[in-house]
Amino acid sequence: MPALSQYRGWSLFMDCDMLCRADIAELASLTEQAGDKAVLVCKHDYTPGQKRKFLNQVQTVYPRKNWSSVMLFNNARCAALSADYVNKATGLELRRFAWLDDSRIGDLPLEWNWLVGEYKPNPGAKIVHFTIGGPYFSEYRSCDCAEEWFEENRRMNFAANPQPA
Repeated sequence: MPALSQYRGWSLFMDCDMLCRADIAELASLTEQAGDKAVLVCKHDYTPGQKRKFLNQVQTVYPRKNWSSVMLFNNARCAALSADYVNKATGLELRRFAWLDDSRIGDLPLEWNWLVGEYKPNPGAKIVHFTIGGPYFSEYRSCDCAEEWFEENRRMNFAANPQPA
């Protein structure tokens, strides 16, 4: 993300298995208090409760699990993330922020990356993350926030394909 933004401004990265429940501009406003941080993340402190996740994939356990699933990059402070580094680093090196001194990793409130099925339901969560598996998989049709996801999916598809009057 920083290289794609030519190391200017701020960039947002989010995993694809999320549902935004708040205006993303509110998240962007948190950069104003970021000081010298290179990246802002939700610093989850947990061990996944399941050994398998969506499509029966092994649930890998490692330090800083899910920190990288929502990241606000202060692009100018992320020069270490060159295309060459990103292409050669392992997934775990990237997910564990091996390219960065710990003091440069800032905090976002957990509400901006609420882990469905790992945390208790939270009506105040601003982004819900279907990290174990989302309602778009038959096995997770009734997971927390599923009805909300289906409603948003219906509204987005209606907006793209409105019915004739």
